[in-house]
Amino acid sequence: MSEKTTSTTFVRLFVASLMVMIIALAAFGLGLAAGSSTERVSAAQLTAGSLPALPAAATAVPSPTVTPEPDLVLDAALFDEAMNLLEEQFFGDLPQGEELTYDAIRGVVDRLGDEHTAFVDPEAAKLMQADLEGHFEGIGARVQQTPGGVQIEYLFPDQPAERSGLRVGDVIIKVDGEDVTGLGLMEAISKIRGPRGSEVLLTIQREGEDPLDVKVTRAQIEIPVVESETLADGKIAHITLSEFSTVAPQRLSTAVTKALRAKPDGMILDLRGNPGGLLDAAVSIGSMFVPEGSIVIERTKDGDERVYERKGRYLLGDTPLVVLVDGGSASASEIVAGAIQDAGTGVLIGEKTYGKGSVQLPNTLSDGSQLRVTIAHWFTPKNRGIDKLGLDPDIEVKLTQEDREANKDPQLDQAVEYLLEGK
Repeated sequence: MSEKTTSTTFVRLFVASLMVMIIALAAFGLGLAAGSSTERVSAAQLTAGSLPALPAAATAVPSPTVTPEPDLVLDAALFDEAMNLLEEQFFGDLPQGEELTYDAIRGVVDRLGDEHTAFVDPEAAKLMQADLEGHFEGIGARVQQTPGGVQIEYLFPDQPAERSGLRVGDVIIKVDGEDVTGLGLMEAISKIRGPRGSEVLLTIQREGEDPLDVKVTRAQIEIPVVESETLADGKIAHITLSEFSTVAPQRLSTAVTKALRAKPDGMILDLRGNPGGLLDAAVSIGSMFVPEGSIVIERTKDGDERVYERKGRYLLGDTPLVVLVDGGSASASEIVAGAIQDAGTGVLIGEKTYGKGSVQLPNTLSDGSQLRVTIAHWFTPKNRGIDKLGLDPDIEVKLTQEDREANKDPQLDQAVEYLLEGK
């Protein structure tokens, strides 16, 4: 047997055995232990949008022993037969080594039909960690996956994407001439991002127009986790939270405490475009605005339930609160907004939220890649489902592209009016 054949056979057998493990994992919703350096993380992490949560340290979760059912076993001989035929007959190059392994895993994961269960390679996994550290190198935009490519849902103010003329709602279909419409979100993001000072050519599909090319020079983007200002001659405190990272609870607590010292007539918590982050951060932040009871309920497909009670100090007091939400408010944002809405301590103004109410368990594999598995769904304290439903605002106010271009913000204006006039 030749060296090449031996190597190919080994890769196939490795892929086959790994796929068996993946299929069992998908069926039972468990973390994968692959290699001695595999990191297991707690199911008490949640992810959403373009900010997947990857804590620096996490609580271990014990793995029950699972015996795959007969119909979950991969036919290794059939797989090897198909690979032999491809190798002999296909007019082109086949994936080799780790790429073959990655493609096999992706194939199984894609078959599950769950957009949030995903496999990402080591490079994409590093991107996730950079987000939680509060900075990254890229174009300065948040994106979400759409059937036609990668859609821009938020532009960081005065950053390369905005300065280059990109708009919220634009769909990126190519990066440096490479089609990204068939890639997973993390893979597409890894191509859009790059070293500061480098250029990237984005092909954009804008509604009602022909595709256009936009050249953007990447930069170091500092994520403004918390931003504060006063409105209406100091009567209203406006605090924007952009993500639920490890530093978010402390920074928000400081901002809220400082704002309340001025005894404002009302407070606005702005969660628009906030894609979520860590569950612990969501519970801590929700507790600042909910005086008693729970913040969120986690429920598995088997009906097992865990209630996350509030923790920490209640900060809001008697100050009236408005929470601004939109279609970019997802996951942890929906947990906090839903808890506030259920508790009656604040009014939601804006547009229906994203509807990302599923729980992902991130598993770091031995080579630094990551498998994120949906294991449960979130529900508000009053048992309202979030996943694929979203939260309806108490007062619906649209924000159009024309508003953005004219630097108008009718949602924020409505929040100020409500707090000053009660309507």
